[in-house]
Amino acid sequence: MKAIRRIFTWIVFPLIIEMGVLFYINNVYLSTTTTFHIQKVNTESDTNTMKKTMKVAVPSDGESVEASYDGSYVSYLLNHQIIVIDTKTQGIKKVISASNNIEYYTWLNDRNRIIYFYKTYSRGSEAIQLEAYDLDINNKIKIDKLIYAPRNSHIEDVTLSPLTNMIYINVVDSNGYSYLYRVDIMGHIANLKLPIKRITKMYELQRKDVLLYESSNGIIRVIKNGGGYTFLSSGYSLIGTDSNDNVYVGKLDNDKKVVEIYYGSIDKSFKDWNHIKLNHAVTPNQVIILPKDNALTVTFDGRDLIDVNTGETITGTGDILGVNTNYIMYTNNNDVILKLE
Repeated sequence: MKAIRRIFTWIVFPLIIEMGVLFYINNVYLSTTTTFHIQKVNTESDTNTMKKTMKVAVPSDGESVEASYDGSYVSYLLNHQIIVIDTKTQGIKKVISASNNIEYYTWLNDRNRIIYFYKTYSRGSEAIQLEAYDLDINNKIKIDKLIYAPRNSHIEDVTLSPLTNMIYINVVDSNGYSYLYRVDIMGHIANLKLPIKRITKMYELQRKDVLLYESSNGIIRVIKNGGGYTFLSSGYSLIGTDSNDNVYVGKLDNDKKVVEIYYGSIDKSFKDWNHIKLNHAVTPNQVIILPKDNALTVTFDGRDLIDVNTGETITGTGDILGVNTNYIMYTNNNDVILKLE
């Protein structure tokens, strides 16, 4: 009996050890070194602790006013520097400057991190430098590679997704032509060729590396899987996307106003998308998607928002400035007011 137990131990125990090692390599080591663990920063409990409304004074010459995803900070450009205000203390949290004038910045939609861009010169050419600043750990992050853009160009729009780690940058030259650049997590920069003159608006899906843009001549195109194609050629305007990666487009009448809104997955045929007819025609800029619950709303006065599906009204506390992950931003005189969606 002891001999059998000894043989069993010799055979089974090494197998257990071997299986344990293989399990660790497959499920722990390889998992943490070859995949990304995506964790939603803004949980329901976080939302419940957020303040319902906040107000911050911004100087009249402050430009590009934005707010962090959780309302902790309001920021603006002043003298080509980013001024970050703590909404709790009403004091300046940080002044972000660069070696040259900062010309564009934006917040990540799931953490207190700002990405900003400024011009620099390298090898006799004009280039764009990308940097980031994390307010939670007070740390600056710099990408060493430069975007070589046309001389006298400017950044018109930037989209990003923390889930796919893709950044798209629309740079417009002095003749009004767009140059589209993509930056991935490794810092690789690609100049994507465009079949149109200028991008007037663009939106990036959050869960897939897909970009949609509208051109100056009303064409809606998609960049997906390394290639691009025309999605809608005329008669529609790109409205935006939601957190479920649904795409929204507005059907236009002869006055270029939205009379019907279509929404659905870019992977489905357009004829299979849902659609809602509006009671009153509005301009594309009057249609606003609230990211927190993906509510589709319209505004007639630039202050109040009406839910297209429920008819409920969100009463504004000023002129609508924009929306972020959780807040609607208003301006009232020199105050910026954040209202939880």
